[in-house]
Amino acid sequence: MYSEKTNKELVEFLEQAHMLTFESQLNLNDEFNTRKLPVDKSGLEALISEKLERIKNLEYLKDFGFVAELQEDRVVITRTTRAKLLDIFAVVVGLLVFLAGVYGVASLVSIVVNGEDINVFTLAIDFAMASLLFTGFRFFSGLKRLLDFSGFQLSHTQGLVTLKKRMDLKLEEIQKAASDIALVTDGDVMSIMLGKHTIFKSNAENLIQRMTLEELANRLKS
Repeated sequence: MYSEKTNKELVEFLEQAHMLTFESQLNLNDEFNTRKLPVDKSGLEALISEKLERIKNLEYLKDFGFVAELQEDRVVITRTTRAKLLDIFAVVVGLLVFLAGVYGVASLVSIVVNGEDINVFTLAIDFAMASLLFTGFRFFSGLKRLLDFSGFQLSHTQGLVTLKKRMDLKLEEIQKAASDIALVTDGDVMSIMLGKHTIFKSNAENLIQRMTLEELANRLKS
């Protein structure tokens, strides 16, 4: 990534290190080490160390909507309150947008059935509202998350992993050996699995998310 940059350009990137992605910070640090340039990169190294520590403590699980409680001999993962509220908000907004779309469709049908005089401005508004019908459907993904993770808990104690998650709306408890934890990557999606059951997914192309799931898998297996 930085191998074709001049030393001056590398120093300029170093000055803006806090604005770089984690992966770019790592690559920039590696390039400085390769060239052995006599510059102070303690700030860059501090940024990297901070993020590695947060990954180790599973703090970035919040990006998925989860929070980890780390104890000496136990790990417990639950859904954050903020994630639940965001899902509820998405459902409410989705419902309102969907109803607006239904109204738009009904208005268009009324014009056709009743042979009403066509007003270009009114027709444009009805078409715009009708298009909201499909937008509303997208918001309902929050409802699926809300249902799927209602009562969710993932824990590891003494070599056993327990998953509480809704399967077909029913809250089930699955308990398996820690060795049944696995990471599966399919394209740009990484999933952490307990046997055949998907716990949750992340973006495999996001280094922090990928390393966070790897750290979680290691903790659950230990």
